[in-house]
Amino acid sequence: MRTLVLVLAATLFSGCTSTVLMEPAIHVSPYLALYQLRGNTKMQSEEPVVDNPQQELRSFGQDRHREDVGLRADIGDGFGGIRAEYYRLDMDTSRTGELQHDWGRLLQGDMVSIYAEMDELRVGYLEPLADIRTEYRNEELRIQFASGGVFATRSMTLNGREETPGTRSQDLEMDGDVLYLAARARATWMQFAFDLDYAIAPEELVLSGDIEDFSQDIEARLSYQLPQRDISFFAGMRYSTISASGDANGFKYSNEMTIDGFQLGFTVTF
Repeated sequence: MRTLVLVLAATLFSGCTSTVLMEPAIHVSPYLALYQLRGNTKMQSEEPVVDNPQQELRSFGQDRHREDVGLRADIGDGFGGIRAEYYRLDMDTSRTGELQHDWGRLLQGDMVSIYAEMDELRVGYLEPLADIRTEYRNEELRIQFASGGVFATRSMTLNGREETPGTRSQDLEMDGDVLYLAARARATWMQFAFDLDYAIAPEELVLSGDIEDFSQDIEARLSYQLPQRDISFFAGMRYSTISASGDANGFKYSNEMTIDGFQLGFTVTF
């Protein structure tokens, strides 16, 4: 299976010799990410070892959108080509929640909060497949399609801590590398562009680490290009799922999490 994955990766990224990179432009997009971390988690507890059921992250007080930052760089013709993106999730919370079940050293009924942080790096290549031009209200409407692959590496830490009296805590660290099959569509009309990106990774495309099962990533962006300027502004949404299981300080855990929310930023073209 690992050989199949490597062959697939080589096939997806072999398109880097495409004409979209013959005279590439560079597009740099810093953005503000207003995301929330949702989902379920479970972890064993001790004395004796107990396999606890799933409980929602809101039991730890994690149920709000937080402000983080990301940076994306595209090299290509403005639609297809190479894309690299770094996103830093850094979510503390002033809220607490009551645990419904034990979670490692934290006990049922504890009032706890959780601190989550994650580094995510995605690098991919998409090859344009179709370019359709028509008219809408006497203005050109352009519709484009592309497909390819995206490699993503993530490293996440969850730190749960008891708030009263604050004597117990439990850490969880997980990481993993995944190869996604990706598709992109864009509709451009006047100074407006709407982008839709979808990436999917079955369990067979998990390369290493704690990540497992089916993963998907959906992103939509609406952009406005300033007339006669190499700058555009955008607003968007992202929905990304992550499943993982492993060992945390001797306790087995399993997570099914979702990162979703809004983006605001701008793109500068060089």
